Amino acid sequence: MRSTSALALMMASLAVGALSACGDDDTKNTPDSGTSTDAGSGTDAGTNTDAGTGNGKCPASAYICDNFDQGQGTWRQPDEKHNATIAVDGTRTRSGSGAVHVKTNPGFNEDDHSQPDPQAIAHLRKDIPAFGTKLYTRAYVYLDRASPEGVMGTYFILFSPKDTDFGGIELQGMHNGAFALDDWSGIKGTGWNLQEDTNVTVSPNKWTCIEWGVERANTSATTGHALVWVDGKQAYDFPNVGIRPFTNFGVGYGFVHPKGDSASETWIDDLAVAPERIGCE
Repeated sequence: MRSTSALALMMASLAVGALSACGDDDTKNTPDSGTSTDAGSGTDAGTNTDAGTGNGKCPASAYICDNFDQGQGTWRQPDEKHNATIAVDGTRTRSGSGAVHVKTNPGFNEDDHSQPDPQAIAHLRKDIPAFGTKLYTRAYVYLDRASPEGVMGTYFILFSPKDTDFGGIELQGMHNGAFALDDWSGIKGTGWNLQEDTNVTVSPNKWTCIEWGVERANTSATTGHALVWVDGKQAYDFPNVGIRPFTNFGVGYGFVHPKGDSASETWIDDLAVAPERIGCE
């Protein structure tokens, strides 16, 4: 079962064969006040170069550009809570006065069947234009610890809530600082994929620039690949990634499959999502 607090209810529905869309996911893409976006709906991501500006600044094509100084804005929290809290506050920021702050509660274990909800995870979510051929995320992340050994922590999610095109993919962090690509798109030949080369990884207790790029050859392709960079250096290129017309983006942190050691605290700041690579500042 793959999910975040924003999507766990739908994942549970998928497990029993009942697919339902998010009731509060509208089709608008309204940026927060203070954001910089000039993409316009229907921009074909395939018309942009993956080189981007390369200077870490939000390009004019950006769908989301948020330093969270204006608070939560139009980001949505799910109705369901999963043993974690998420808020925009000033407890730790990379720049300005705000950042996303996630705290996951201790003592939750998916193997303990007496716990009705063993997850410890929370994400904010926002609608974006339907995925074209390329989409890139850039955020600065501060982890107070590495994820527990044998457990994945989820950073970002791309998701399609449509009954007829339900599914998603997510970027996860591993105990050794490497990444995993969880793929519950339902596309044949796809699935969970672990970074094999660990020359470029993430370390806790410092701000790290994490970039995630998802690409496909054309707008009809049902598979593509996903890249991840750490402080501008490529960590891995995940092959055979299932692609759907993703229209929802989630940012946060936490554990879908915790093993009891589920306490963590994470901050995320200076987030950008665009159809071209953004880079680190």
